[in-house]
Amino acid sequence: MNVRSAKAIAAIVQQQVVTCQPDMALQDVSQLMRDQSCSSIIVTENEQPIGIWTEADALKIDFSNTSLVSTPIRNWMSSPVKTIHHQLSIDEAAHAFKQQGIRHLLVTNDRGTLIGILSQSDVVRHQDAEYFLHMNEVESILAASSPLQIDQNNPLASAVATMRDNQAECIVVTHHQQPVGLLTERDLVRLIAEDCLGSEISEVMSQPLICVPANMTLLSARSLMDRRNIRHLGVTDIRGNLRGLISFSDILSNVEHAYVNRLKEALDSRAADLARSEQNLNMAHALIDASMDGIMVTDEKGIIQSVNPAFTILTGYSEREALGQNARLISSGKQPPEFYASMWKQIHETGSWQGEIWNRRKSGELFPEWLTITAIHDSQSKRTLYAGIFSDITERKKSEAIIENLAYYDPLTKLPNRQLLFDRIDVALATAHRDGTNLAVIFTDLDHFKRINDSLGHTAGDQMLSEVSKRLSGCVREGDTVSRIGGDEIILLLTELENPDIPSRVAQRAFQALEQPIQVDGRELYVTASMGCSVYPQDGRDRDSLLKNADTAMYRAKQAGRNGFQLYCAEMNEKSMRRLNMENRLRVALTENAFFLHYQPKIDLKQHRMIGVEALLRWQDKELGVIPPDEFISMAEELGLIGEIGNWVIQQACQQISEWLKAGIDNLQVSINVSPQQLLRRDLNQDVSNALNETQIPAQLLDLEITESCLIEEPDTITATLHQLRDLGISISMDDFGTGYSSLSLLKRIPLDNLKIDRSFVDGTPDDKNDAELVSTIILMAHNLGLNIIAEGVENSRQLDYLATLNCDQVQGFYFSKPLPAQQIPPLLEHNSWR
Repeated sequence: MNVRSAKAIAAIVQQQVVTCQPDMALQDVSQLMRDQSCSSIIVTENEQPIGIWTEADALKIDFSNTSLVSTPIRNWMSSPVKTIHHQLSIDEAAHAFKQQGIRHLLVTNDRGTLIGILSQSDVVRHQDAEYFLHMNEVESILAASSPLQIDQNNPLASAVATMRDNQAECIVVTHHQQPVGLLTERDLVRLIAEDCLGSEISEVMSQPLICVPANMTLLSARSLMDRRNIRHLGVTDIRGNLRGLISFSDILSNVEHAYVNRLKEALDSRAADLARSEQNLNMAHALIDASMDGIMVTDEKGIIQSVNPAFTILTGYSEREALGQNARLISSGKQPPEFYASMWKQIHETGSWQGEIWNRRKSGELFPEWLTITAIHDSQSKRTLYAGIFSDITERKKSEAIIENLAYYDPLTKLPNRQLLFDRIDVALATAHRDGTNLAVIFTDLDHFKRINDSLGHTAGDQMLSEVSKRLSGCVREGDTVSRIGGDEIILLLTELENPDIPSRVAQRAFQALEQPIQVDGRELYVTASMGCSVYPQDGRDRDSLLKNADTAMYRAKQAGRNGFQLYCAEMNEKSMRRLNMENRLRVALTENAFFLHYQPKIDLKQHRMIGVEALLRWQDKELGVIPPDEFISMAEELGLIGEIGNWVIQQACQQISEWLKAGIDNLQVSINVSPQQLLRRDLNQDVSNALNETQIPAQLLDLEITESCLIEEPDTITATLHQLRDLGISISMDDFGTGYSSLSLLKRIPLDNLKIDRSFVDGTPDDKNDAELVSTIILMAHNLGLNIIAEGVENSRQLDYLATLNCDQVQGFYFSKPLPAQQIPPLLEHNSWR
């Protein structure tokens, strides 16, 4: 049996080496390091390495002297550069790092030529010590002394000096003796690159300080560092208090190399020992039987040859049930065929594989396990066996899930925390940039929240925060994010904005949600919030800009009297506030009797007399003044108010017809515009019937105008409703024909009396040939279908004469009269001649 030798450095070396010239400025080198996402840069001269600049070298800089960023890198690099041969093992590299107290080694070949660079992190990630890491907890490598700490109010230069004096990779930043962040060598490189040597600690520290419990396995801790691309973790006790810090260096220093090497040596001589000694063979069997890990040996076809007692404990299958069965006996079916193909490819190429996999117990229960498969080559029988050693990691997975939740979610409100919010903003920005869409960040701060904490205690404050979080979460869409980033600060991330009014509407829903009192310990408490919003891309193209500008807008809302919403862009804010105010006023317009009707005459071209009028809705608000219909009609449809408003128009028009009848005007038909929502979401037939019954007017004096867009959604339902209305004696007109759906097949199906030519076509006649031909075609088609034709928007005699030559039935427009109050219509009928 041959066990493969230790993995060589060549297998993991980073071949892409970032270099710079010795005269390059310190700031430029640091920026290069950030751009390349590396932890070291080799300084070369005449294509030969003369030094190295690493994150650890940043501690040499005096941060109180901001001019140093422009000095050449040769003043700060470490020299000479340490090297290591590419054929040495990873274990030997680990020993070199520990012995020399460095974190980077240049890798050379037999000729001494530079072929790459090796970092301490590379060794930690690739060293075959998973078993050791899995079996040992974070506490085992925790230093006895407390971690280095500094208050966030101290100068940055003091923090760097403290790290330098203590030869520390990082320092814990505190506020009121509580850890709030971490300052690392990587942060110092970033500050040098950004020329921020004079910054405050609180502005530049890494936050939050990501912590793990002391009983977490080293393997889980290393995995967390890998996923988050960090080198340090805080370690807490069962009460959540910080006990210390661990780093990649600590993990590397404490891996038991001697244990690993002894194990490998034992495996190398195992075949010979077994051949020589039956006693050793019995001892090996005893060790395997006593192992807490399940062990299963299969042949080349996957048939189980032997199992140990732990296998039975972990899977539920006895030795008798397992032997002779295919290893698929315990397969969960969760891994796809591609997974197994990749796994066996690695085993055939390298002789081993290890990783996480799901398997199935005899009971049917699925469980996660850490599995190592090793190929064992028997030189005598010329066959290969495969030994699988596995352990149940269910509890470890549960711990990791808890840690993951603590790392990404606020424990009080269960909302995403700052880190998860940042991740989601970054993803949303990438999506918005790719798809050309907008997103918004709303910064929310509760007004006078400190008073609640001070007067009722933090428990009451926590209860209020939890309830506010639930209410705000109900104000956004499923794909949006509500996040608590600290204290009473809550961020709303709105993605894929369809129109710029969405943030204002969300804010309005939030204000309405907070209007209701919050029950806290038998008390009814009221809370308001100030909100500020920034929008991508106009208010910022990166996460920091959007958050900063949303914060600025929020403070403007505070200064404006609190309990308000502000957009960062002044112009957008003014438009949004006007629209928000208009929406609020529109909701009360009916109760305040702010609507009224004007009537525009319709002229019969054959009789040259007024035969009807079109009722046009107008709105005069006591605060906003006269609002044009093209501004508020679509808004009423969006707010779901058009049904009630449309019913009011029907009632008012019928009432006006009744008054004209009493005055002796008995042949004037009134046309009313009907919204698609009235046809789909209200019982329009009932609304019209009620108005006719209440006013007792002849139904033929009422005409309903629909648009082509009404027919796009549920045409069968619309057609049935129109037939019911027509059965009452009401006439039906198609308004704005030619600007919408224009389906000739539907024109045959729906009950129509009149077709109205849109003013956009009339406007160009008779000079525009296209408009003139379109108008002529529409009139001819309508007459062939037995419909009357009405042209709207007539403004001069040339248009009128042209329409007359085409035998147009009726016209209306400013050439005859603008829309008028009801009392001005009867005088026009006294001299009813419109030649």
